[in-house]
Amino acid sequence: MASLGVRLHGVRLNLSSDHAPLLAYAREHLQGLVGPPAAEPDLDVRCLWTEGSWDPERSPFSADGPLERIGKRMLGNPDELVWLDTQRMPGLQLRLRREPARWSFEVSYCFHPRPKHAHEVQDYEYKKYFSLMSQLVYYPIFWQLERTRGCVLLHAAALSGPGGAVLIGGLGGVGKTTLSVALSRCPGFALGAENLTLTDGVHVFPCTEPIRLDPRSLNLLGPVPGLTPMRFPEGLKDKHTFHTPPLEDGPPWVPRAVFLPQFSRRGVTRLAPDVAAERLVAMNRLTLEVDDYASFASALDLHWPLPGVTVGRWRALEGLARRAECFHLGLDPQAGIGAAIEDVLGAIA
Repeated sequence: MASLGVRLHGVRLNLSSDHAPLLAYAREHLQGLVGPPAAEPDLDVRCLWTEGSWDPERSPFSADGPLERIGKRMLGNPDELVWLDTQRMPGLQLRLRREPARWSFEVSYCFHPRPKHAHEVQDYEYKKYFSLMSQLVYYPIFWQLERTRGCVLLHAAALSGPGGAVLIGGLGGVGKTTLSVALSRCPGFALGAENLTLTDGVHVFPCTEPIRLDPRSLNLLGPVPGLTPMRFPEGLKDKHTFHTPPLEDGPPWVPRAVFLPQFSRRGVTRLAPDVAAERLVAMNRLTLEVDDYASFASALDLHWPLPGVTVGRWRALEGLARRAECFHLGLDPQAGIGAAIEDVLGAIA
């Protein structure tokens, strides 16, 4: 079974799979995060790929010992958790094990395209590769960072800037990606993440992943130096998915400002730290990617509780909101992206 190594913010993950196209996609998706497998990984992830009908009642895993029923389609013993149906991605089943020096994740995925996808099965398969990157790589790493470093996940873009990191949070569809990419073209700024970011309340840790820009955003932005299209096989639909320039190694980012954009009358309003923290929590709850991760983490935290983790998530958010200046950013679509950039730069000047 072929394998590769992934390293993100100090966490070492080894990924292996019996499905070569999935592993090839992972190399393209993760790019600069990929290296040789680690001799002593923190996380060991193995993906088993099958095709055909899927039975959420049947376990594809061989248990190391007797398993007790924990809940609906969830079994376990002190060192093992089997989750037969996560209710988030049909065909996905998980087996998680606590080992002396690492956590082991065994992921079984049954690819079962529906008849309506028959004429574009390859396109549908690559959509599943994209979704599996969360379960195979990002979610295990996020959970490890929460348990060992006191981090919390945010639905926010993150850029390094002359005075520190700038975060742009918000619900989907408010222009967070377009605004963060446009800001990255300003002198002294570099885009670290446009979708998901972690913080421990003191520092900011961007989650490096490809970004999606629809044709409207591309027209608004114009040429963006450094963006390179992801490579896909010939014949797939145009994905409008891009890699950003790799970040240079350096010390952790210190937060400078948090902007929470919303379509409204143009303007910038300072937010009290406690109000900003509450809004960040609410935005997380309303964001599918963060909610899916919360479900993943909750299953592991239920089976292997670590006192202080839940409280630590809130404290990290509070710490971020108190260390950084927080603003409501009113976006007027008629004013254009240039006006929003002007407002952001004016607030942190």
